[in-house]
Amino acid sequence: MAEIRLLSKYLYYLHQDIHTCASVRSNFITEAEANLLNFINQKHAKCLYGKELFFAGKDYIVHLRDVLEFNTFLEVCCAKLMYNITPGGKEKCGFIRINNFEPAVPYCVKDYQKYVPLFCFEGLTENQKQRAIKLENWNLAYLKFCLKIKCMMRNEFYASESCTVISLDDIKNNFPPETNFEEYWPAHLADTYVFLNKKFKSVNPQAGAWIRAPLEVVPAENTIAHTLTAPSPLPPSMPVMTNTYQNGLPANQMV
Repeated sequence: MAEIRLLSKYLYYLHQDIHTCASVRSNFITEAEANLLNFINQKHAKCLYGKELFFAGKDYIVHLRDVLEFNTFLEVCCAKLMYNITPGGKEKCGFIRINNFEPAVPYCVKDYQKYVPLFCFEGLTENQKQRAIKLENWNLAYLKFCLKIKCMMRNEFYASESCTVISLDDIKNNFPPETNFEEYWPAHLADTYVFLNKKFKSVNPQAGAWIRAPLEVVPAENTIAHTLTAPSPLPPSMPVMTNTYQNGLPANQMV
């Protein structure tokens, strides 16, 4: 239902690599929920959500809050890829280029502060490392999005549930005053990650591919799954940017 009524405009036109940066936890529907969903679909929606029945132990239910967060995530990704803008003007993520150094450093905005991955820098003080935090949930999804479009990490990273990050302000304090920190966004990403012409539309993603299935599967007998139909070197006291994350995972990047 969520795919047909809300998410389809993004799921079917964004490259599948993008919407795999985030997953939504789910639960199996109960018998009562299955009966209610079947009643709504058949009596009120005229089978808008398909003619197959919903079954307890087969179909999934997700929290409305998570669906709305995921929809916002897809909306932000699409707007950033196509126009480098953020809907509503509230920035979620981006890149910082330091003295025109490549690769640019990805960041995520949390509580109005920009955070960058700890593994992008070396030579940090112990005091700075102690101020690092774990980025999780939807904040992490936006950071994964930036890393994904620049192909910076191996697939193992995208299955992780946290990443150690540090405030960009902490990083800035350790560079000389003349250091240039500039906002940066890669060009021509829409050509690779957005399918605007239906002729070149992405292969339809499997229904429910964006959700995280419950750990235990308890299928009911003689039931079938409900499928959806939808369209120069620095002094040791200064942090040094590392480039190792392009070719592999540094030891301290996953938690």
